[in-house]
Amino acid sequence: MKNAAIISWAFDLGKVALVLLIVGLSVHYFIATVFVIEGASMEPNFQDKEYVAVNRLAFFKNGPKRGDVVLLLFPGREREKYIKRIIALPGETIKIEGSKIFINGERLDEDYLPYQTKAEPDLEKTLSSDEYFVMGDNRENSNDSRVWGTCPKKNLIGRAVFIVYPLSEWSAVSRVDY
Repeated sequence: MKNAAIISWAFDLGKVALVLLIVGLSVHYFIATVFVIEGASMEPNFQDKEYVAVNRLAFFKNGPKRGDVVLLLFPGREREKYIKRIIALPGETIKIEGSKIFINGERLDEDYLPYQTKAEPDLEKTLSSDEYFVMGDNRENSNDSRVWGTCPKKNLIGRAVFIVYPLSEWSAVSRVDY
């Protein structure tokens, strides 16, 4: 009788574990995920080894906006994930001149960056209806759209919403209002 109770308990525990696994994987793949930042490309606003919660549903109701910090699949090597900031939206013309960025001829004010952050090389590009121009906040140490080109919408995974680790940095990701 005792063995039957142990087997029944183990079976019930296995069912609970399976349900938790299915729920956890569903949340991870369809609702939210956690991304570990690697490297210095988003400094000073995000640090190497920080864990960031990413909302995968963020773009269903409202599309990506300029200033959003997004997790994306690297164009051409979709197994690699990067975290970058959206600078220009579909249909816009971006122009970079030294430390200045212009969107459709108007200067972009980036208060979240140190004064006179370089954004080289100079370039000008008009985006198609499905392209986003993304850049790291650490412009002098970022592999981004200036190097590998634009990011198609299908490569955007979600918006970074919360720094979850280290606990000393625990906070919501600030929204940028241009």
